[in-house]
Amino acid sequence: MLHLQHGGIEKQTITLANELSRDYEVEIISTYSMNNPPAYEISDRVKVKYLMDTHPNRKEIAQAIKEKNIFAFIKQLIRAIKILYLKTSLMQNEIKKLDCDFVLSTRVEFAEMLSKYAPKGVVTLTQEHLHNDSKKYVARCRKAFRNLDYLVVLCRGSRANFSKWLEDNKKIKIVEIPNILENIPQDNAPLKGKNLISVGRLHPVKNFGGLLQVFDLVLKQMPDARLTIVGGGDELGNLENIIEQLNLKDKVTITGMVSKEEVAKHMLNGDIYVMTSLTECFPMVLLEASSVGLPLISYDVPVGPEVIIENGKNGFLIPFENKEQMADIIVKVLSDDKLKKDLANISKENASLYLPQKVMPLWKEIFDN
Repeated sequence: MLHLQHGGIEKQTITLANELSRDYEVEIISTYSMNNPPAYEISDRVKVKYLMDTHPNRKEIAQAIKEKNIFAFIKQLIRAIKILYLKTSLMQNEIKKLDCDFVLSTRVEFAEMLSKYAPKGVVTLTQEHLHNDSKKYVARCRKAFRNLDYLVVLCRGSRANFSKWLEDNKKIKIVEIPNILENIPQDNAPLKGKNLISVGRLHPVKNFGGLLQVFDLVLKQMPDARLTIVGGGDELGNLENIIEQLNLKDKVTITGMVSKEEVAKHMLNGDIYVMTSLTECFPMVLLEASSVGLPLISYDVPVGPEVIIENGKNGFLIPFENKEQMADIIVKVLSDDKLKKDLANISKENASLYLPQKVMPLWKEIFDN
């Protein structure tokens, strides 16, 4: 791992480690401690080893540039070079001395190291959490995965893509295993309001600016609708500017980074979960929204949402960037209580397909062979 703080990859890897530790000895090796405890609960059965008791210093560099402090900038630049060197060398050394039966990478850069440095006899796996079909990324994956035993992908679309991209790799076996939903809450969202919810880090790829534009169109038809964006990140200032430009200040709430318990509370206050991401691989937030019985509406971007959303059954897939159609569908669902409840019921039912008892046997097929 790179770190154990907030993030979809981090949460899912910790969940997997916790489940595996019921039957196997498990250790997480994390590059950075980030000077903070893990963002998600780790079982006492799982060992955790940090290679660096620090964090990347991008914010410090940005602050030095903002303040035009040349001395601080040079100091932070030297520190960044040292951190980058240690980040690579410490993980390489750790991989070279691995004493285990299986090792799983969560990032392409670590997969590259496994291909070069993993000891003989160790079964090597990498899990691809992202959807990126750029030529540069595909070429990097081809090189990184050249000596690995398994590539674990999250959905059929990713499997089809990597089967094509890695057709010359005769060593690697591509296995499809979805993310794990830890549990299904007993409580369901009451669905008695007109509240839209979306969850994620405030990053350009999540396209929350596009969501605000969609919501502005919704308000023109349904003035009493509300939107809650749950998350924090570098895009906050840009989103606040859009909110001001569109005069949405009294209609939109951005919570900032909150605990998973707070995320669950916000989900339960929602009536529709809306996703406007530019790209997704296997969006866990859709499963979490399903687990509390929320209808799902998302842009139909490649690979991800189509796996979870059955169009017209538990939600709707909207052609990418068709803001008008997305707004119309949102208004349609919020205006029709029967439709809203029918979508919610199937949404809740489908969530059970991703519980540990459904997913973990797929992992055990690898580890128990």
